[in-house]
Amino acid sequence: MLNCDVRAYGAVGDGVTKDTAAVQAAIDDCSAHGGGRVTLAEGRFLCGRIDLKSGVELHLERDAVLLGSTDVDDFPEVVTDFWNTEYAPRFNKRCFIYAENCEDIAITGRGAIDCQGHSYVVPMTEEEIAAKPTMSYTRKPFPLPEGSEPISEEVTMIGIYPHPLDPRSTSLAPARVVMLMGCTNVLVEDVTMRNQPAGWSYWVCGCTNVHFHRAQILAAVDMPNNDGIHINCCRNVTVSDCNITCGDDCIAVRAYSAPLGKNTVCEKVAVTNCNLTSHTCAVRVGWINDGVMRDCTFSNLNITESRTGLCMYLPSNPAKARMSDQGFEATLIENISFSNITIDRCYQHPIRIQIEEHNLCTAIRNIYFSGIHAFSAGMPKVSGREDCHVQNVSFNDCHFSHLRYEDIPTKFAERMAKQRIALEQPVFRYVDQLHINASFFSVL
Repeated sequence: MLNCDVRAYGAVGDGVTKDTAAVQAAIDDCSAHGGGRVTLAEGRFLCGRIDLKSGVELHLERDAVLLGSTDVDDFPEVVTDFWNTEYAPRFNKRCFIYAENCEDIAITGRGAIDCQGHSYVVPMTEEEIAAKPTMSYTRKPFPLPEGSEPISEEVTMIGIYPHPLDPRSTSLAPARVVMLMGCTNVLVEDVTMRNQPAGWSYWVCGCTNVHFHRAQILAAVDMPNNDGIHINCCRNVTVSDCNITCGDDCIAVRAYSAPLGKNTVCEKVAVTNCNLTSHTCAVRVGWINDGVMRDCTFSNLNITESRTGLCMYLPSNPAKARMSDQGFEATLIENISFSNITIDRCYQHPIRIQIEEHNLCTAIRNIYFSGIHAFSAGMPKVSGREDCHVQNVSFNDCHFSHLRYEDIPTKFAERMAKQRIALEQPVFRYVDQLHINASFFSVL
């Protein structure tokens, strides 16, 4: 197998000299000669955006760090005809590692991808923390692009780019660390990603045969929008033996088809043997007007100190303007199985299934929970809509126990306790065919 050491292409690896051109030259040469391995060994390789190519394995040896630049100009927007960048989530087309329409690519090794994310955030005020108690930082506001105009300040979290009240949308920082678009046969193995710039660690969109194995994602829990693995409109995906800690969703399964230009199902996703911590959702399936998500399994998971454990929350958007990653389809979530999962020190709902108004939804149906053991401040919530019931939900051998915020030993639990959020009873509303077998709900 061809092995291209980036130092042979001029990389220095001192953490100060920018090695972007050298690393890219190694990738280009490796791909041009039929593929192989591009190796980063013993050093800190400071880079802006790099593009993976077919047949290339980017390999980070144990003492190697791929270090993200703190200069936003080193992350140019993706320009392509392969997908519709107008619908990039957060209206942000920037990333650290990019691959489009590639085959047989990999990111491997015991080394690390360090994004120097703290350079892109600032501490929140006490008032901001009171409103969002699980966060301590917000995105650093960068100058808006030339010629842009903010929308009305009366609209929050909704609208067109740029956005005056959501610093994520106006930041020029890379919104995704690794962006994989329309790729086939992808492997991410052993590598550790840390210090993300308040952006998604991996966005896997329109891909087939993708495997995450023994990977670590160590994002700051108190930074906004620090997601783990977003699996969007993909088929045949496995996530196994991974440790994921982040401020936003650890694992998200979605069918947001707008960037692909055609309705695309997300199916056959298997997640197993993982440790998850998130200050939003450990596992999320679906968002606003996603399409079809089906035939997915989540098993043998340890979820700790997360706001929500397992989530299928379809939120509302009553405004005329669309959110940045709001789709155009009616959501269908079906045939989803959760088994052998421990949820401990959960801030709110261990399980949340909810369909709000103003959300296009065909159905959420055939959802199976088995062997779920949860200790949380809230109880499960399964709430359909009067015109769209949740259908066929099963709880088998599950046990849900209340915890007081005082029993969750983090600063975030203390902040939430100050809000005097009432502990909740289990909620089952607009549900057809609810099956509860050998399951217990222990309410304080």
